[in-house]
Amino acid sequence: MTKTLEQVGKFVELRARGYSYDKIAEETGISKPTLLKWSTDYSRELKEAEHFEMNSLLSQYGVLRQSRVEAFSSMLGKALQELKKRAEQNDYSEIPTDKLLKLTLELERRVEREAEEKKFDNGALGYFKEEEVEVD
Repeated sequence: MTKTLEQVGKFVELRARGYSYDKIAEETGISKPTLLKWSTDYSRELKEAEHFEMNSLLSQYGVLRQSRVEAFSSMLGKALQELKKRAEQNDYSEIPTDKLLKLTLELERRVEREAEEKKFDNGALGYFKEEEVEVD
C-alpha cells in the first residue's frame, strides 16, 4: 500500500493526541507495523505536532485558570461589599457575619493563590531590555 500525505497527516495528528498504535490502526486501517515505521520516518513531524498539541492544552488550561481568577475576584468583591454594607447597617439577618467573613477570607486566599501561579515575569519576555523602557 502506498502511503498518502493524508494518511501520514492523520497518523501524525492522532499520535500527537496520544492515541496508541492499535487505536490508530483501528481508525485508519493502516497496519501497526507500518505505523511503527512511520513513527521513525516522521519523528520530526511527530515531535512538532506533539509540541503544538501540548501548547494548545496549556493555552486552554490558562484560559480556564484566568476564568477561575475572574470568578473568584468577582465573588470576593461582592462578598466584601456585602460585609461592608452589613457592618455599616448592622444588618446580619441572612448570613452570620462570621460565616461571611470566613467566605471572604477563603475567596481572598483563592484569588491570591491563583494570581501567584500566574505572576508576570518581565524578564521572560526577552525582547524588553531595561535601557529600552522609559519611565517618567
